[in-house]
Amino acid sequence: MNKLIKIINEEIQNIKKADINAHADARLEQRLETMYNNGDITPREYQIIRGNFDKILQNNFNEKNEDGSTMSYGILLGSFRPNPKSSLYTVTNTHNPGIPFYEILSNTDSVFPKDSTGDEMWAIIRENVIETIMLRKRLQRKFNADDRSTGTGGLGVDKEGIILDLDEYLRKRQEKEEQDRVNAAPKVADPTLKPIKGVMWKIDKARNGIHKKNNPNFFVKYDDIYDYPDWDEKTKEEILDILDS
Repeated sequence: MNKLIKIINEEIQNIKKADINAHADARLEQRLETMYNNGDITPREYQIIRGNFDKILQNNFNEKNEDGSTMSYGILLGSFRPNPKSSLYTVTNTHNPGIPFYEILSNTDSVFPKDSTGDEMWAIIRENVIETIMLRKRLQRKFNADDRSTGTGGLGVDKEGIILDLDEYLRKRQEKEEQDRVNAAPKVADPTLKPIKGVMWKIDKARNGIHKKNNPNFFVKYDDIYDYPDWDEKTKEEILDILDS
């Protein structure tokens, strides 16, 4: 599925929309390749981040809120252990001094639209469009649902749109969509079920008889139908006609 991508930064704002997908994809790939080649992230960390980004491109993220607006999403692409030998490594950031993170400055990078610090990589999606890719600190997860204006490092997205495990989210969404399709499908009546005297019975031609729908052990054989005391003659004739049809 071709998905429109938009990573906000000055360099690509004026590119035609049809070109944004491949362009933005190439930019992130270049950034990840550089981090991998420089030893900033491990092969496993690279595979997880790149894999989750690809899954975002292959799926739509446009569920509706109760008020009809399109949900906004914050999706964890992956985390990494900062390498002290990396040129991105810092322990002197203002808010969390002494804790190791990576810091990428926007004036030296074409993927991150703002100065970005953290040990996780996140994608922000609004209106089914990737608006921002940024670094974020793991210790900020407790503030995920906060608005950006609070200064706590909140994602500024809908609470229901915060996704820490993309595979799990997509699996549950697929299960829900499949169940919704089942629920929406026209119900086909079972021709072997017949209401008799206020009780639902099931015709069982293989056993040559009839049993209660909710109690298969309550079985009346064909030869015993005429002797069944709860049915009148007309009902017995109708049952026998069904079994003979």
